[in-house]
Amino acid sequence: MSELVQLYAAVTSTLQAALPELATVLADADAHGELQLPALVHSLVRLRGDEALRDGRSLLMATLEARITAQGSSAQARTQAGILAAQVVDQLRQQFWGLDFVEAARNVTAEAEGASWRVQWEQPVLLGVAQWPWPDQPPGSLALGFAPETGSGNQDKYFAPEDLA
Repeated sequence: MSELVQLYAAVTSTLQAALPELATVLADADAHGELQLPALVHSLVRLRGDEALRDGRSLLMATLEARITAQGSSAQARTQAGILAAQVVDQLRQQFWGLDFVEAARNVTAEAEGASWRVQWEQPVLLGVAQWPWPDQPPGSLALGFAPETGSGNQDKYFAPEDLA
């Protein structure tokens, strides 16, 4: 599942670049020992297959989570982590991470947990290789026409969707 590995790397690099206030941005698997604060550690917490048909690829609904921990007293840390969580939520708006196999992040939530904050979102991930499952009709064989100039005898009035651009 190299798509998920690429997604982890893209989340890390995008959030590092967008939020320089964070001293640490890591995937959960890379978080070992003491972290410099404030820190954001993200992970994949749920996977769900989706029934939606696509272009031959499987749609996997991935739920990701970012835990933000800040420094200071409990109240100060919660406030600082909350401000950073709001910035993460803003970064998730229509976020594709620069990857062509994910759809926009959706269902974003954020909530305080003690002195930390947790931001959770769903990211649709398309797995596999795109396929054209109709061998008798190659891609691009779609033709459009407007009534009443459709049907037998009007094929010369049809046009390709690309001609509309």
